Amino acid sequence: MEGCFSRAAWRNSTLGVSKIEMMLLMLVLCGIGVYVWWMREIPMSIDSKVWSGKLFTGRPDAVIKKGPWIIPVEFKSANHEEPMESHKIQLLCYCFLLEENGYSVPYGILQYRGRKFKIHWNGKAKRYLMKTAEEAIETLSKNEPPLPLAENDNRCYKCPYRFICRQ
Repeated sequence: MEGCFSRAAWRNSTLGVSKIEMMLLMLVLCGIGVYVWWMREIPMSIDSKVWSGKLFTGRPDAVIKKGPWIIPVEFKSANHEEPMESHKIQLLCYCFLLEENGYSVPYGILQYRGRKFKIHWNGKAKRYLMKTAEEAIETLSKNEPPLPLAENDNRCYKCPYRFICRQ
């Protein structure tokens, strides 16, 4: 076959690109491929035991290794448009526990039935978690039930204080 589609035409053609430019392009494409491969999400096997730290105890539903980072994942059966505050706190606790065990954690994933949320783990999130933990410890140390939930809150029926609550 003759013309611009023959093998000989392609072999002898430079297509306006020097061999050095072509080699650089191939090197860049290989580098991108290696980066994409290295940054893939790999499910990690996690110990079935409960993790204990200085302040928190727990175990995420799943842990993903992504490049140099470890990402905790918490699955919820509910379907919410925005993450619930208690679920965010739970996930932040897992981020804290992983970091306390020497892992680098940039964020955690809160997975509801229909949506997935990335909850960032940084200095601000850590301060928020510590403040919330201090408030919880203070409330529990009073030896009284915590303040009631908002009126008509569906969670009251699961509350461990429902039998002694003043609400």
